[in-house]
Amino acid sequence: MNIQQIKEKYTCLDYLGDRVVRKVANGYQARCPWREDNHPSLTVSPNGRGWKDHATGEHGNLIEMVQRCLNTKDLSRVCAAFGSITPFSFHQSKILNEGKEKGNGFAFCDIVPLQNRALYAYLGVRHINTTIAKQFLKEAHYGFKVRKDGRYLFALAYANDLGGYEFRGAPNKTNVKGYKGGTAPKGITTHLGLENTPTIVFEGFFDMLSWVTMTGGVKHNIVVMNSIVNKEKTVEVLQSISGNIYLCLDNDEPGDDATAFIQNALPSSIDYRSHFAPAKDVNDYLIKLKHE
Repeated sequence: MNIQQIKEKYTCLDYLGDRVVRKVANGYQARCPWREDNHPSLTVSPNGRGWKDHATGEHGNLIEMVQRCLNTKDLSRVCAAFGSITPFSFHQSKILNEGKEKGNGFAFCDIVPLQNRALYAYLGVRHINTTIAKQFLKEAHYGFKVRKDGRYLFALAYANDLGGYEFRGAPNKTNVKGYKGGTAPKGITTHLGLENTPTIVFEGFFDMLSWVTMTGGVKHNIVVMNSIVNKEKTVEVLQSISGNIYLCLDNDEPGDDATAFIQNALPSSIDYRSHFAPAKDVNDYLIKLKHE
């Protein structure tokens, strides 16, 4: 395949593939392929023929993009790069419909490494060690509609064992409790594999992170329910675990019910909630401990 054939058959979108993260009013936003680009800084024209790097001001066509990626002017190397390019229609469908396919109502949803300062500040307010948080959390960029300015919402993202994510956003003026949502499929999250150590069960990931912060690292096997509606699945997993099981669910009526349900199925499991009462949960206990 020669240069002219490449220009006729492919666009910048084909070459970028899953680096394209969303459609915007003036084309598409993508992560720059020649550097780490967590906040997409590349714009591709609606027809996919041109691009602009907003971080540097560089712009060009498809061939110039590939030359920039490969750091070469050798056109033979450019031609060789198109040996296994997937048509963009697949990627475009994935980006625009991922949320809808999973039943989340999102127009787009992108998971990236944890980096947002506001989210780090939110972790600080809840007294979570950020080094520990980075071991477990990522960052979600999402929207319920595609905005013309390309802006998005963001939240902490915690993966479950089925491939879905739990989202928690920092409180703000329009949502004083902070956004709580996530992507399907819903499920529990397990951090197992340590030998000769108990298993601790939590309702949510903030309680788990609080525990790991207080203990100075991961020193126990962990099961996070992500919701008490997952109590049956939690029991199913716990039944296959040997050793002591400690239940650190919330000190409230739903927590009472879920604890009783698990203990009915696993009588040897230990209700550990009195150790952080009268605090509602482990994170509430940590916050009060830090304020004393």
